[in-house]
Amino acid sequence: MYLRHLQYLRSVVEHGSFARAAQACGVSQPAISQGMKALQAHFPAPLLVREGRRYVPTELARSVAAQSSSLGQCMGALGLEPLPAPDRNVLRVGLTPSAALVWGPLLYARWCLPHPRRCLDMATADEGALLAGLLQGRFDAVIAPKPRQFAHPDLAERLLYELQPQVYARRGHPLARARTLAQLQGAAWACVGPSVKGPVDVLTEAHRVRRMPVPKIAVRCPDFASMLHLVGQSDLLAVVPHPALLGAATPVVKALQLTEALPLYGMWLFELRSRQSRIDPKWALPDPSSRT
Repeated sequence: MYLRHLQYLRSVVEHGSFARAAQACGVSQPAISQGMKALQAHFPAPLLVREGRRYVPTELARSVAAQSSSLGQCMGALGLEPLPAPDRNVLRVGLTPSAALVWGPLLYARWCLPHPRRCLDMATADEGALLAGLLQGRFDAVIAPKPRQFAHPDLAERLLYELQPQVYARRGHPLARARTLAQLQGAAWACVGPSVKGPVDVLTEAHRVRRMPVPKIAVRCPDFASMLHLVGQSDLLAVVPHPALLGAATPVVKALQLTEALPLYGMWLFELRSRQSRIDPKWALPDPSSRT
């Protein structure tokens, strides 16, 4: 039902009214209305605002609708042609940008170095597009955060790690001595997006459970490297889920010593149940406290 509600939201955004959305989806207008109410319960900010006699999608609604389209493709990727046998010397892995930075060196070391003929083929995208590609046979595995309420009978999933994300700011930032999220109220934030789920959701959830206003996302960046470079040159704040993502920004940014922990950020491995796993469960990341 959750994915159906996302479909309803996309239709409302596209067609501009509940009535036309219902017609496009082949359901009743009350079904659209009920679906929007159920979907709204998952978000701390409004998806739709009333203007006169109709509801108008907010920027959040447009963002959610855009992000969910690839997730819908993923869940709909059924009844496909038989998948070709994978090349035993090529490991095709789909990763989110953050997962590529963290897992790329490990995959190369474990897959390529012991066997010179082997090749690692990595591709990045958002979670929904990656999982759709896995179901379509374009990847041997996907490493990504798990989308909200995602489950698919053809996919095996394994939690690789959960880390405590931290808030980062440039060295010398006026809020560098802040110890609580309340002391960061009014600050502008940078994030990597759009994404089905990620560090910005961790930040939003931390504010929601404390009944605090949703933080202001001032800049959305294409990757962590560009985000951290921007944070190092401005008064923007950002959430970083893994210290390995700091890279060249390490000398110019620092973690705030908050007394409040942000929700854990998990990274998952997804593979087709019909195929033998090509990523050894014994492969492990180095100590997350290291910056390599």
